Amino acid sequence: MPEVNNVMDPVQLQPFSHQVGGSTSVMSFNDTTLCKPLNPREHYFYLNMPKSLKEFTPEYRGLIEVKLQEDSDGYITYMGYPSDTSDHKKSPVSSCRSSPESSSSDQDIPVILRDKKKKDSDPDTSASIRLLRSGSVEVSTQTNTIFHAVDPGKSGKTSGVNPWSVKCQKRLISQMKKIDKDSKKCKFILLENVAAKFQNPCVLDMKMGTRQHGDDATEEKKQRFMKKCQTSTSSIIGSRLCGMQVYQAKTGKYICHNKYYGRSLTLEGFKQTLHQFLHNGYELRTDVIDGIISQLQKLSYILTEQDTFRFYSSSLLLMYEGHCSQNDNDIGQSSSSNGPIKGGNCNCDNNQKGDKQCHRPDNCKIDIRMIDFAHSTHIGIQDDKTVHNGPDSGYLFGLRHLIDLFTEIKK
Repeated sequence: MPEVNNVMDPVQLQPFSHQVGGSTSVMSFNDTTLCKPLNPREHYFYLNMPKSLKEFTPEYRGLIEVKLQEDSDGYITYMGYPSDTSDHKKSPVSSCRSSPESSSSDQDIPVILRDKKKKDSDPDTSASIRLLRSGSVEVSTQTNTIFHAVDPGKSGKTSGVNPWSVKCQKRLISQMKKIDKDSKKCKFILLENVAAKFQNPCVLDMKMGTRQHGDDATEEKKQRFMKKCQTSTSSIIGSRLCGMQVYQAKTGKYICHNKYYGRSLTLEGFKQTLHQFLHNGYELRTDVIDGIISQLQKLSYILTEQDTFRFYSSSLLLMYEGHCSQNDNDIGQSSSSNGPIKGGNCNCDNNQKGDKQCHRPDNCKIDIRMIDFAHSTHIGIQDDKTVHNGPDSGYLFGLRHLIDLFTEIKK
């Protein structure tokens, strides 16, 4: 295998426009690949994942090292470099929250770095990040797409990037600045961008299960996470909203909700939010429900077979195409063999009054993926002392209720 350094020049990373949830900032490596700060447990999980789970998780694409650069005007640049190579296929590697000086195996050489057919960045979504003296972060993009946060007390609009992505940028900059004092790089994991095949991705991020804390959580953290579950829909239906964006075909804007809104929801509020997730401003997208239910049922069957696995604090992404077009090809084709299933062709036309109407698609793409495995465990993972028996009943409990709720909406 050729040296990666001879294959790839440093890549300038961009903020990921469609990050709706999570505590860690996600960056775009290119148009089909994302990256985020490395968590050793999550990295191990991806390297040793059962084959049956890969259909419902983003493809693992290796590691890179990232360095933060700031100019005199406060503009921030993230530069991605190929990771060092040596043999540690089963050993954990360090993240930017610990020592960044560990090495990686040939298995960790990013697949994407060896494929120069992939462009390094999408010029239509390039952005500039600026850290203001006030401590806030300003993200400027070359797109006019509007993301409208409608959460109580948090209303506002951002152009080109989901408001939650902007919030996460500030946290990442703070972490990276601490590391960069010693001119060190931070390890990032490269993963498939599962939203890449969508033109206007509608995304629902849900925290799954009735328990969120990992086995290694401190007593303080355990109590804090238990309280979040007990006071939210997690304890009632095994899931809670962690973030959402839904494309409004009528206005060309996204409506967004964040995790704080999700924690405040009652069961009835959760049902109403699922309904909102399926509404494009013209009509309820009942055409995507069968595909969502089918995928949830398949995932439930697969997880039933995963003995000793626990996916504490992991999320489930539900996505569908929000774009309306008279041409099926406008929606685009899946970029992954594990790509979204099809439900329909979304056509828009004008009625007799000249108003635009969106018709139910026959061929709309749908995708469901599990993400965020920083607190997941199973027998044999990193010498964990606690071994659980059977499948993750809390996660399965959440899936059953989601299936019931989407079935109820369809009726």
